[in-house]
Amino acid sequence: MEPLLTEPIPRSRLNRAAHLVVRLGVILLLALVLHWALDWLGAEVKRVETGGKKVMLTGMLVLILLVYALVIAVPFVPGVEIGFALMAMQGAKIAPFVFIFTFMGLALAFLVGHLLPYPVLSRFLESWGLRKAARMVRDTQSLDLEQRTSLMKSRLPGFLGPLFVNWRYVFLAILINIPGNMVLGGGGGICFSAGLSRLFRPAWALITLALAVAPVPALFYFAGITLF
Repeated sequence: MEPLLTEPIPRSRLNRAAHLVVRLGVILLLALVLHWALDWLGAEVKRVETGGKKVMLTGMLVLILLVYALVIAVPFVPGVEIGFALMAMQGAKIAPFVFIFTFMGLALAFLVGHLLPYPVLSRFLESWGLRKAARMVRDTQSLDLEQRTSLMKSRLPGFLGPLFVNWRYVFLAILINIPGNMVLGGGGGICFSAGLSRLFRPAWALITLALAVAPVPALFYFAGITLF
């Protein structure tokens, strides 16, 4: 009897699966490191009696959370997912801090993109041989917000132009929260690109980011969820 033949799994599927496993491993590892560090700091703060050491340990806690915020700001780093994993392990007590420092990281990425001078970006793109992209940056440098929105509408196909531009703040909030946004640069990359586009007014963009980040930490905090 001839053995049953099975089709080999396409290499592209294997690569995607391996990439997903590695990504989940990185998220879990970083979350566990933060979880251990926070538990250790919390125990030390409760144990010590001298005020000076408590201040030092509290400063270390703030420093750890600031590092978390900086990680979130980096494009293609799964920082938001690390925050979710951290809340799952630490529970309601960490949720307000995750909200604050997640918002800080995403806001930093947006503001860096928004404040980055176009000539600097153009020269950087030129240095990498991306002349077409550099030329596009130079062409849009002098456009105001209305001109930029009109240009974006004209470049996107069909109904997508008006839909994306008119509802861009809603789309920004959705992109921050959808699973798998790593392919778009993660939360940091999405916010950096949004700032770089100059299509968003900073005040409204920051309000949008705060509202986009708030629901999950609020759920953990008010429901008292702890999964581990």
